Amino acid sequence: MFYGVCSRGKTAIRFVKLGAKINSEYYIQHVLKPIFKNDIWKLLPGELINKVVFHHDSAPVDSSGIPQEWLQNSGIKLTPKEHWMGNSPDLAPMDFCVNGLFKWKLFDHPATTVAGLKRVMRKVWWNLDQIKINNALRS
Repeated sequence: MFYGVCSRGKTAIRFVKLGAKINSEYYIQHVLKPIFKNDIWKLLPGELINKVVFHHDSAPVDSSGIPQEWLQNSGIKLTPKEHWMGNSPDLAPMDFCVNGLFKWKLFDHPATTVAGLKRVMRKVWWNLDQIKINNALRS
């Protein structure tokens, strides 16, 4: 599952297809391209798009050279790997705040099937408090 945030909202959740191998090509085709084609342009229209600086976590597919190169060739500013945030609540708001809020809210909505879990996850994701997300991003 992949998702992201910025001060103006959230990207859609993208679920990995059952049995898919998450390699660089899959990540580019099913995550990066849809995020930039469908989400980022809506969240940051016009000149705001020029202010986007994309940040990955430390998953192997994120740090491999092919996605990094695709982002650079697409003209997308990228936080260099050597500047990625450490394993600290103060430095990684997505990991410690947003993911925590998301997981906590999911406890209130049990699901019994994969399809049901995906529905619940989408609903909970879209209903996460943007003010709390923005506070975490500013911290």
